Amino acid sequence: MTEPHLPPIRVEKALALLPELEALTPLRALLVSISRPDERKLWASSGPYLTLGKRGVDLDELRRRMPQAFHRIAEHIQELFKAYADALDSQQRGDAPGVVAALLRAGHLEEEGGRLTQARAWYEVALHVAEQLQDRRPEVEALRALGYVRLALGEYAEGARHFQRSLALAEGEFDQAGATAASEGLGEAALAQGQWAGTHAWYSRGLRLADAAQDAPRAGRLERQLGVLARKQHDLAAAGDYLRRARERFESAGPPDEMARVLNEQGRLDAQLGRYDAASAAYREALAWVQRAPRDAGLELSIRVNLAALDLEAGRLLEAEAELRRAEEVAIAANLIRHLAQIYTLMGRLRGAQGDETGFVFFEQAIELAKALERSVATEAQVYFAYGQFHSKLGQQEEARAYLERARELFDSLGEAVERDRADAELRRSSA
Repeated sequence: MTEPHLPPIRVEKALALLPELEALTPLRALLVSISRPDERKLWASSGPYLTLGKRGVDLDELRRRMPQAFHRIAEHIQELFKAYADALDSQQRGDAPGVVAALLRAGHLEEEGGRLTQARAWYEVALHVAEQLQDRRPEVEALRALGYVRLALGEYAEGARHFQRSLALAEGEFDQAGATAASEGLGEAALAQGQWAGTHAWYSRGLRLADAAQDAPRAGRLERQLGVLARKQHDLAAAGDYLRRARERFESAGPPDEMARVLNEQGRLDAQLGRYDAASAAYREALAWVQRAPRDAGLELSIRVNLAALDLEAGRLLEAEAELRRAEEVAIAANLIRHLAQIYTLMGRLRGAQGDETGFVFFEQAIELAKALERSVATEAQVYFAYGQFHSKLGQQEEARAYLERARELFDSLGEAVERDRADAELRRSSA
């Protein structure tokens, strides 16, 4: 006699039984990726409000997929062990730069898998070895790797210090490529902290170095970032010029993902100018370029979220919801929880635009994801900010102030001055 097929269990209940242990991260990712919406609820009145937590996980499928997950974990661990063994081998042969390179490779493996804290640990060991070498180039590379992982973790000041040290060493070694990369990193750190003058100075310096070295891909990337900065400063004509030049560089020699990033930024610029049709066309062209590159779900989601935000701003609410649901499926399949929190924040804003108070369920899910699965303070702050705006639009000023004050507090803790000022301005409007 066969056992009866068990009904799906809700994701929120399944995750509640899973301790917050690093070793269980792959199992958590598997749970999320195989979840499915309940067909009965999908077409019921609650259908439009379904979120990840209300999706179901089929226990039989979970058991079937576990061996594949074990295999992927084993492959990853094997690659880490191999990198470590290579480091030991290099050490035995007296090849200290080889030790650093092997340790950095292990860190990159962890970073590619989204395990940023583990990546940082590998990079710190690599830096410790590199600091003892006469050749400073391995130290330049280790500092750069640490700088970027610090930025990804929201540790902007620490990241900037690593890039500053990397730049000083690269200049001392006449390492032009290292100096260019460090200048770009310093620009990223300044941009994250809203330091516009510093951002422009570092990106411009990096661009001059890249042009001198005839490094077209890096020069194109820096032109794109200068375009991002100009747009944030509302210098839209300059932003358009930078993006046009970046596109010209990539059209001749650039990889498809870089073209997609330029077009994504062009879409954001056109949206800011109120050119909705042009923005939509840029986003759709960006999606086409994404298909030509190795799969980058994060880039695809960034474009889809921007496209949905454009539809929302243009009042095309049905199109916005359809695009957000497509993005939701991509995010869940790829276990990109930070993007999923952004998607649910936009879903909440969409409900707010419809005057629908039940949109709060999306903000609550977004906050839960930012806290429990991603622990992203920056994402959490953005959710609280949008949640405050949602309550303000519905005339619930007391609740609005509470969420906006929490957003301001988090932005302040991150050193994000521009976002903190936005929260202050929204608080003043709410109080008025």
